[in-house]
Amino acid sequence: MDSHELAETLTGLASRLNNLMVDTTGSISRECSDLEDTLTGQAMAAIARDLDHTTSQYLSAVNALNEAALEADAAAASLDRTARSIEAVAKVVKLAGQASMLAAKVLA
Repeated sequence: MDSHELAETLTGLASRLNNLMVDTTGSISRECSDLEDTLTGQAMAAIARDLDHTTSQYLSAVNALNEAALEADAAAASLDRTARSIEAVAKVVKLAGQASMLAAKVLA
């Protein structure tokens, strides 16, 4: 671990929250935006300061940020699967509607 790791993990998590902000709506999207702004500001502060990366407080912060980043990646993957599922269901509904209309013509 080095003195730049905190800034890098803050920036990485901010980027993930930006992606989640775009992929969500409502209050969740706004919370992601607010957190992204906070994390970006903290990253800038971390870059500007000479931090002691050997302290347990530093290590705890980096570990917590890494854990949050992993959860953000999992959430993004889940949203991606959900979006694909919704698209698949919409396609099924469209095709089923078209098939039903064809069947109705046969039955008429």
